[in-house]
Amino acid sequence: MILNPERYECPEHHTDLTSLVEEALEFQGRPVAYRPGPRPFQVIVTCEGGGTGAHSLTCTGTRNP
Repeated sequence: MILNPERYECPEHHTDLTSLVEEALEFQGRPVAYRPGPRPFQVIVTCEGGGTGAHSLTCTGTRNP
């Protein structure tokens, strides 16, 4: 799967969240109807907060399965 943007980061803690975004998209599964080209998405992931408390972030972009 190709993501745009390629990397997702928590702006507060500078933690790479890309793998969490990919996992959330895998959990959603592939779209039922095939349509060529990138598809928009929105997922909610949790940043562990680097010891200062976990918080949720909404990540948006496009994916090209």
